[in-house]
Amino acid sequence: MKKESSQQAAFQHLLDISIQLSKEENTDLLMEKILFAAVEVAHADAGSIYLVNDAKELEFRTIYNKSMGLHLGGSSGSAINFPGVPLFIDGEYNRSAIVAHAANTGEVINIDDVYATLPFDFSAARKMDNKTGYRTKSMLTFPLQDHTGDIIGVIQLINAIENGEIISFSSEVEQQLLSFAALGAIALTNRALISNMEQLFESFAKTIAAAIDAKSAHTGGHCKRVPELTLMIADAVSAYDEGPLASFKLTKQERHQLSIAGWLHDCGKIATPDHVMEKSRKLETIFDRIHYVTAKLEIAKRDIDLKYQAEMIKALKSGKAIRVEQLERERDNAQKQLKLDSAFLQKINVGGEFLTDSQERNIQSIAERYHIVIENKPQPVLTSDEVANLSIKRGTLNNEERKIIQKHMDVTLDILQALPFPKHLANVAEYALGHHETMDGKGYPRGLTKEQMSVPARLMALADIFEALSAADRPYKSAKPVSECLKIMSNMVKNNHLDGDLFAIFVRAKVYEQYIHAFADPQQLDEVDVEALLSE
Repeated sequence: MKKESSQQAAFQHLLDISIQLSKEENTDLLMEKILFAAVEVAHADAGSIYLVNDAKELEFRTIYNKSMGLHLGGSSGSAINFPGVPLFIDGEYNRSAIVAHAANTGEVINIDDVYATLPFDFSAARKMDNKTGYRTKSMLTFPLQDHTGDIIGVIQLINAIENGEIISFSSEVEQQLLSFAALGAIALTNRALISNMEQLFESFAKTIAAAIDAKSAHTGGHCKRVPELTLMIADAVSAYDEGPLASFKLTKQERHQLSIAGWLHDCGKIATPDHVMEKSRKLETIFDRIHYVTAKLEIAKRDIDLKYQAEMIKALKSGKAIRVEQLERERDNAQKQLKLDSAFLQKINVGGEFLTDSQERNIQSIAERYHIVIENKPQPVLTSDEVANLSIKRGTLNNEERKIIQKHMDVTLDILQALPFPKHLANVAEYALGHHETMDGKGYPRGLTKEQMSVPARLMALADIFEALSAADRPYKSAKPVSECLKIMSNMVKNNHLDGDLFAIFVRAKVYEQYIHAFADPQQLDEVDVEALLSE
């Protein structure tokens, strides 16, 4: 009857632990429960759990002793300061420590009296016994083996008790506890697999971002900075207890998803042609065509010289000295104008935030003013394509190139929709795809309105814009002062491009200061009139 009762207790513990396997995320707590169940089923007085660490040592994770009232590690809140047990000594199996021997060989070791057992080294146990007055006698040590056959830990029980006396661990108990060892191994393996997969996916996301940043020397830190800024804003919004977003609280799982989304938000740029991503000047393709334009202007300069030289020779032959002087002045004026026009084109080619109408008209005038002959074909000094690129209003990208850049979001969409995200990462795609959407539904790739987007998705758009405005590594602009960045963003809020509620928290909580100190130049921080900014 007693045997049946023991088996029933063991079965109930196995059932309880099996249920806990699907609920408990903390491996140490689950392993502690397994240890306590093993102690109870075996009527043991004490027990310990060791796990194999990266240093190839058996590291104490929980120590428990009933009669001594000792509980370290696990749920106790008390740290374990004992050193780990090495699995190898001088490159050979550690055969002197029983837990190391069990881990190295995979054997279950059942000892009646440790003081009488060789060749294992129980000197540490003897010293501890002498200090405490405790008597370590019977011992059962069994390894935890994962699905690949590797030993990942060891459970050790001490002193089986019956009627107040220390007895040996029976073979029946040994067999029962093998089931507990299997459950412990399953728990450790499952948690390790989940953790490893999460680490693998996160590393993969970061590697993709690093590869994209490496493509462009001008945006090399963008994919790294956006995730950091996104989390800074998310934490600030989550901590803010006023206004329309007071109820928004970012959970640990949502924060993890947002981090992954930040790393993957531009993954489609891996398909964007380098010459478009790297376009740092308006006339740049594979090379900067401003050099080609300069060469053509040199031809125009030569043609001016030749034209006036021919007319001056003709005037000299006719004895018209005054006409020669007049022609010299005209030639000098033409050369000065060409020099001014060349400098103007050099400046315009750099790009910027805005091209005026008068500057655009001047580009067209230059194209019409100078004609050269190449391979016996007369042609304007500027082609229609060069005029179109020099006439770009903002930045360095023309309409076709801008469409190519925007295409990266379609590729991002395809990549993220193709990935079979598990349930706990189900929102990654939605978050990542939000950074080019606008609150009025005129963004891309899906044209979502504010109401159709989650807070984290809208938040990514804010982070992407501020990073781009404050960055010092863009090809056509220097780093902007923070006040100017926020002014531009304020106008974007006014035009219903950015979420005004998020922007208000971003400004009031001074997230921009935290970010600039961490990832930009502190000299960009200037005076910001928060109330004026938010009241506009």
